[in-house]
Amino acid sequence: MNIPRRSTQPVLYVCGPTEDYVNARNDQSQSWYCNLFDSVCGGVGTRWSVHKNKTPVHDLSTLSTNGSRPKTKGPQDIDSHLLTSSAPGLIKILLVFSKDDQQMEILANISRRLGWSVSVAKDAEKAVDIFQSRGHELVIIDHRGQRAAEGDAICRAIKSSPVYHNSVIVALVKKSYFMNSEKDEIVTLDLLEKGFSRALMECSHEGILINELVGIYTSSVLPKTQLAAAHALYLALDRCHDMVHITNERNIVQFLNKVSEKLLGYKTEELVGRNLGEIVYYENFALMEQQLSKGREFEGNMNCKRKNNQMIMINCRIIPFCITPKKATHFIYVYDTLYLLENSGPLSPINSPPQPLQRMSILSARKSSDVKSALSEGHRRSSLQKLHSLSLEAPITKVITLLSNAITETTNTETAAQIDKAIEILKTTELYVPHLREDNTYSDPVATDLVGALISASRTPWDSRRSSADSARLSTVRSISLANARAHAKSFRGPQELMDLLANSLEWNFDIFKLEILTEKRPLVFLGRSIMNMFDVPSRLDVEEKVVQNWLNLIEVNYRASNSYHNSTHAADVLQATARFMQSERLKQILEPLDEVAALIAAAAHDIDHPGRSSQFLSNSNDKLAILYNDLSVLESHHAAMTFRLTLSDDNVNIFKNLDRDTYKSVRSNVIDMILATEMTKHFEHLAKFMNVCSARIGDDQIMESFSSPIDMATLLQPENVILVKRMMIKCADVCNPTRPLRDCIEWARRIAEEYFNQTDEEKKMKIPVVMPMFDRMTCSIPKSQIGFVDYIINDMIEAWDSFIDMPEMLGYMRQNYDKWKELNDQGITTLQDIEKIQLQPEFSIPRLPHEQR
Repeated sequence: MNIPRRSTQPVLYVCGPTEDYVNARNDQSQSWYCNLFDSVCGGVGTRWSVHKNKTPVHDLSTLSTNGSRPKTKGPQDIDSHLLTSSAPGLIKILLVFSKDDQQMEILANISRRLGWSVSVAKDAEKAVDIFQSRGHELVIIDHRGQRAAEGDAICRAIKSSPVYHNSVIVALVKKSYFMNSEKDEIVTLDLLEKGFSRALMECSHEGILINELVGIYTSSVLPKTQLAAAHALYLALDRCHDMVHITNERNIVQFLNKVSEKLLGYKTEELVGRNLGEIVYYENFALMEQQLSKGREFEGNMNCKRKNNQMIMINCRIIPFCITPKKATHFIYVYDTLYLLENSGPLSPINSPPQPLQRMSILSARKSSDVKSALSEGHRRSSLQKLHSLSLEAPITKVITLLSNAITETTNTETAAQIDKAIEILKTTELYVPHLREDNTYSDPVATDLVGALISASRTPWDSRRSSADSARLSTVRSISLANARAHAKSFRGPQELMDLLANSLEWNFDIFKLEILTEKRPLVFLGRSIMNMFDVPSRLDVEEKVVQNWLNLIEVNYRASNSYHNSTHAADVLQATARFMQSERLKQILEPLDEVAALIAAAAHDIDHPGRSSQFLSNSNDKLAILYNDLSVLESHHAAMTFRLTLSDDNVNIFKNLDRDTYKSVRSNVIDMILATEMTKHFEHLAKFMNVCSARIGDDQIMESFSSPIDMATLLQPENVILVKRMMIKCADVCNPTRPLRDCIEWARRIAEEYFNQTDEEKKMKIPVVMPMFDRMTCSIPKSQIGFVDYIINDMIEAWDSFIDMPEMLGYMRQNYDKWKELNDQGITTLQDIEKIQLQPEFSIPRLPHEQR
């Protein structure tokens, strides 16, 4: 379509007496604006009438910019005044006159008769102040005679106001203004350059002035209001959760929103201008064409081709939009992405795609009822007929049904037996509860002991004969006041060495132990402040940077420095890993800004007030926390609860105080879920779900295919799968020690071993069951514990995560460290003292404070 090129220069409209001036003077009730209103409103009741000395009924919503009422073609038409139907009653006009003369009084009077809200100012300062508080749509400035210079200054001041946005600014001029121009000067252009939108000649006749103000409204104010409303609707369309395409009558794509880019993989510039039939297919084109040709909406299922040629079925609604009454000029496709959650097909390409969409058809003629009927025969043959007669159906019952049908159809008795065994496994309610493999060749007792303690949700019975006097309970939650937190967080500028270190805070080999020394064991505050600013956390939470810093101070002082491992250095390390992960392109595509904020908050606070003992220890020792949380996720529940209790305790640290209720609830839910995901008893459940959803294929050789294909985005962007990704992200960050450089890996191993040894010592002293008997400081082999930890816990998870976010340095360090641990074990380096000796070597040396030097 060829569109005439328009001038890019701004236009200045000049209003003055019309040809009906004499008639209007003789009979105001017959002026042209009254005739206009009568003709527009005739036959439907007067919506706006203006008579002398009477207040009008002001409803301009029935007027279009060409002065006619928009016609309604059907339910598919959009109200052309959507979001602006009440705008006329809210029009605000500002009159800027240095003196209260007759002209100002007349303008104020007729503005009120039109139902507008009138404000009056006498100087530039007052005008700007009133304009900033109310944001007037129309401003009339006295520009007559000697007041012209002052009027120019007022116009510039208003236009430079931070709240100014396309208001119409009118210069009131004398009748002689256009007659006294020097030479060939065009005075209207001079006004335009000074910032005015229009010029209005002074006039004392109310009828004429009403005529001019209505003209200004319909030609300038109303279009600006409609344009602002159109921008708001466009933003809503672009940000909505459903996928939307808009094409012209020839099926050429004119618009697609952000969800389309995520689901299909095509960028905006790749689709706009192309025929939609290239990516969407429809079988029964005739039915669709018949409906749309009648101007009716059409709804059904469509097959949509992703960028890598794989197909996905999505329910879609096609809406014809008519600019003219004769025929549709645009077609709007609204895809129900919620339908995708339940009805998306396999990710493999469709061998014989249906007929391409020729105009606006992207819907499948096959209804959802047809899909259900295809399964009904299987239900009737199933032994679970009563269960399937319910209106609700879970995915697992579908799987069991398909397997049951396979048994009846197979003739191979061995295959039938295997399927039957699979069905029995699927019928259990604990599909993801881990068990150590019976045939596992790795039988080291230390490794088995460690892994068993980490993943076991059961509590070991403890001796009920033990008296209360024999029970040494851990201290409960410390109530550290904000004042103490501020006192602890003494302010000082770090040395240049610290600044240089923080400049590389997103590198995987970041030296967290050097940061611990440089910050005097306050790494979380300094690293946290740097990372939070990198991710623009203060502005995303709408709080001052000082509030975020106060929050970090308070969180850090509630970590127990006496713990060798679960202290603020570990929290800072997990925060750094989380931030590094979120630099990957895959996570940038998946996570929203507030998802990133929640992940950083969860990482920083995930182990707050950790007592240096396991949840099972707390249960066995009858600790108050175990009683409070019923022995279920004791530590993780405590960490999450304390995070929010401290955060909400004072406005000076409340980073959530400016969030609206729904946003706060969403962030809170995300933070809690990620903190709870660090519980190791759920490790295999989270890992299995993640690999089941996010992996393309895992073969017998355990080699995972690449995740780089955009086809996975449709699945990954489903809400429950985004949650899985965030859980896996914080889990990998929490236990990433074996994937760090060797020197750091050894130091983390030393610290966690020391903490486990202390727990075993205390369990023996308290005469309660020892959770990890092999973690005795005199006999434990630290290399073997690390080898087993990698074999059972870390290896599969890190391989899956690396394949997901493409971060090969993790795998490289993990394999190098694994080989080194085996080498150290072969050399007989097993105890804590042995590890401390090898750390005296320069290549394994860790920075330490003077009093910690060995």
